[in-house]
Amino acid sequence: MLVAVLGVSLAAACQAQDAIETDLTERDIASATAPDWRDVAPDNLILIETEHGDVVIELNPDFAPNHAAQFRNLVRGDVYNGARFYRVIDAFVAQGGLQDDTVIEQYPTLTNENDRALSDAAFVPLGNADLLAPIVGHVDGFAVGRSESLQKEWLLHCPGALAMARDNDPDSGSTEFYIVLDAQRYLDRNLTVFGRVIDGMQYVQKLKRGVRAIESGVIQAPDIGDEILSMTVAADLADAIRPNYQVQAMPSRTFEDAKTEKRVRDEEFFYRKPPEILDICGFEVPVQKLPAVD
Repeated sequence: MLVAVLGVSLAAACQAQDAIETDLTERDIASATAPDWRDVAPDNLILIETEHGDVVIELNPDFAPNHAAQFRNLVRGDVYNGARFYRVIDAFVAQGGLQDDTVIEQYPTLTNENDRALSDAAFVPLGNADLLAPIVGHVDGFAVGRSESLQKEWLLHCPGALAMARDNDPDSGSTEFYIVLDAQRYLDRNLTVFGRVIDGMQYVQKLKRGVRAIESGVIQAPDIGDEILSMTVAADLADAIRPNYQVQAMPSRTFEDAKTEKRVRDEEFFYRKPPEILDICGFEVPVQKLPAVD
């Protein structure tokens, strides 16, 4: 039996008519003391080896500590090695895991961490209105929705988001996970996002597809989904072979400039100037890979 990705309306989050926050002021940017890049902690860096190439994920234990911890433990227990992406639906999600209910039941289910109370973490507003959340922006490179009236914030189902699949019970997720292929914002606050792909999304897009109308996209025999050759926590690798990644720090002038470049289309090609609006899921926070430590 498939642990399905299920979602319902985001109406609860949209009832509040919060004021839209604008971009940071010049004073805010000038006073930011963070460097231009943030190192990704090796304990939060997950490497997924596929036949197409390596997919690199950053976990987010700040928003979903229990989900991040359980996933990390499953990876360290080699639970996913040899498992498959068995439910892959074009422009929706790539779901992987153990698939067999008798095996899945051996692992504890998790109380959902679909949102959290507003925190003191540095939230950088996107700078324009959003259709599905009162306010959107970024925290440490992760796309985040916010509601002042609900006093809640949550990670968004943007492309590359890593989330826990579940049954109808909101607290039934345990081992089955999915990677979002195209924005699925209606799932926000209904399932727990606990990480995101920071490198190798092109390899996720190469995974073999199922047919959504047949068994909800589960790939049917004799075909089988692409194998997860291995999953590794980067912290468990020797320094010489451990990949090192950095995400653009925020708030910073560099980050604001990156947003402006995408928002303001001044190129001669645009003889009709597009609105200066940025889609939270259409903006990729810059990431860079550093050379391995000698």
